[in-house]
Amino acid sequence: MRPLTYVAVDTAAIKHNLSQVRGLLQPATALMAVVKANGYGHGLVLAARACAEAGAEWLGVSLVEEGIALRQAGLTLPVLVFLPFPAEQAEALVEHDLCATVVSERQLTALARAGEAAGRPARCQLFLDSGLGRPGVGENLARLVELAAGFPQLRLEGVYTHLDAEVSAAGSLLEVVRPGTELRLFAATARSLAARAGGQGLLVHAAASASVLLRPDTHLDLVRVGTLLYGQYPGAVPPSRRPLELRSTLELRSTILAVDQLPPGATVGYGAEYRCPRPTRVALLPVGYAVGLGVLPESLARRRHQGWKGCLRRWLRPEQEAPTIGGRPVPLLGRIAMDWCCLDVTDLPEAEVGTEVVLPVRRLMMDSALERVEV
Repeated sequence: MRPLTYVAVDTAAIKHNLSQVRGLLQPATALMAVVKANGYGHGLVLAARACAEAGAEWLGVSLVEEGIALRQAGLTLPVLVFLPFPAEQAEALVEHDLCATVVSERQLTALARAGEAAGRPARCQLFLDSGLGRPGVGENLARLVELAAGFPQLRLEGVYTHLDAEVSAAGSLLEVVRPGTELRLFAATARSLAARAGGQGLLVHAAASASVLLRPDTHLDLVRVGTLLYGQYPGAVPPSRRPLELRSTLELRSTILAVDQLPPGATVGYGAEYRCPRPTRVALLPVGYAVGLGVLPESLARRRHQGWKGCLRRWLRPEQEAPTIGGRPVPLLGRIAMDWCCLDVTDLPEAEVGTEVVLPVRRLMMDSALERVEV
């Protein structure tokens, strides 16, 4: 039985979007599908499986626990864990064949010892910060590459950085004179260090979704793509640089539980902040801010407020899309409660108990406990 409220995930759309991104890449450039944060709200395993079936060569997550969940679900693609790991998680990284991000000698040593104890390879990549203030290997890059070569069960698979898409388009003076120069130097340096230490086949990567579109010179050996796979363009990408035909991949859906007829002047929701201006059919949905809907009444958000209070209200919650029934917009009435909200269905006589409603919601704010249903 399908739940009253659920997240509908279009895995065919995810596969389509991945194919669109793939068309921008050179054949030698691999694609890492980023499935962190519960697959951007789509469900970790559901999103990862769709990307694997569409041909992604790698999967990217933030936490060791996410990587373990992918392995327990039967996914066998290489998985890179982005965030630096505490030493006590080294054994789990090795046990589940996850590739760790290493930023210190202490991490590298802990991972190598875990690999030796288990008698199996411990996989890792080194992270070099490029201006975001994140922990990175910094000037220790050469030292860590050399150290990694001395551990028989440690497999150094790559060196990577993460570009700030909002500033990387401009770059330094060197980049202006010859675009891509600094990244080519970065890649050449990393490969040279690995070759001198006896390593080979090192992946060098820097580009995420925005850079994939704005800076083809950043593609290197691999690109890490997240938001594009889920039908959204990064905010740093101007409309003129959006060539892909992306498809929407997710909807929050709920079901009308009750419909009531209220007279003019009746109030709806906590605080009596909405008063019906006419005879109004009000539909009740079993979904509220506990799963990611806002708390400001949509009926108030649509008004044009004056003065500083109105500016503050618009800043806290800008106008957003309305819920829809059969593709037609339906106003939210009154303040959204924790687990219910009301809709004005006066102009939709076909809206009855059991009718399905599509609700606008911030994807990453959605409760992870909501069931994800493949559609």
